Amino acid sequence: MKKLSIVLMILVVCIGYTFANGESEQTGSADYPSKTIKVIVPYGAGGGADITVRLMAKYLEPILGQNLVVQNVTGGSGTIGWTQLTNAKADGYTIGYGDCLMTNAQLLFDGIKYDDESFTPIAMYASDPHIIVASKASGITSVEQLFEKAKANPGELTYGLGGAWSSHDFLRINLENFAGIEFNRMVFQSGAAAVNAVAGGNCDIAVPFVAEALAQIEAGNVVPLAITSQERFAITPDIPTLTEQGIDFTHVMWRALVAPAGVDQEIVNILDDALAQVMADPEYQKAALEAGSFRLYESNETFKDSFHTSHDSYEKMILETK
Repeated sequence: MKKLSIVLMILVVCIGYTFANGESEQTGSADYPSKTIKVIVPYGAGGGADITVRLMAKYLEPILGQNLVVQNVTGGSGTIGWTQLTNAKADGYTIGYGDCLMTNAQLLFDGIKYDDESFTPIAMYASDPHIIVASKASGITSVEQLFEKAKANPGELTYGLGGAWSSHDFLRINLENFAGIEFNRMVFQSGAAAVNAVAGGNCDIAVPFVAEALAQIEAGNVVPLAITSQERFAITPDIPTLTEQGIDFTHVMWRALVAPAGVDQEIVNILDDALAQVMADPEYQKAALEAGSFRLYESNETFKDSFHTSHDSYEKMILETK
């Protein structure tokens, strides 16, 4: 009888434990976040991705009530960091930086297993253009001169880009096709590294994001030729658009927060709501402007669809290029 009582007690405890676990799984987002959140940036420190994510993390922390630790996981043109993100537990405690080039890596590199279905899109926070800068040693002071020199010397002008098959690289492809020119492609770990090479006279031109180029532009170490947005940027008002120079060409890259596939929608909503508060904060708006970020918020409701539309668009571009 005593043995039976012990067995029944163990059974009751096990049932209670199972019920508690099941309840915990169903309501796990109720106390989210309850610990530090890791944010993976798949590019190097000082680049546009790193700068914008670290700034955002600073403003997200008091809203979420937890620390956000930014981790740069570099290499493989972002694929190492994004692979790590897709392999992380889908509990909202590992999220990451995302952009319009992240989901088509399997078309460009061997061994990549992720695609757009491997991620949970959270929300977009920026849509950044590039600035075309030239080295003083190149003697190039305008886009017109750049095109003329590139046409006269096909494949000789060195073009620094922040990662193979990055937005810098797709800008190169589009610009070459548009103008009928060809550059000598030089790959760096980040746009900041590329513009530093231009400043040092080791590369003819580069196309960093505004955030990556500001320091060298303000120091007068490079020659800014044009910005690739439709309109001028308030923080660089003296740099004309390509359109203003009679060149019907624009190129921007969206930036967003993403997570591994399978994150609970309630957690996504919490992160999206927090990001919306950051984007509406005047202090953040001022800081983002000073950092060179083109703010453009797109909520999860909209972004979860445009995320996949963007994937399809870049997939088409890659297949036509290869």
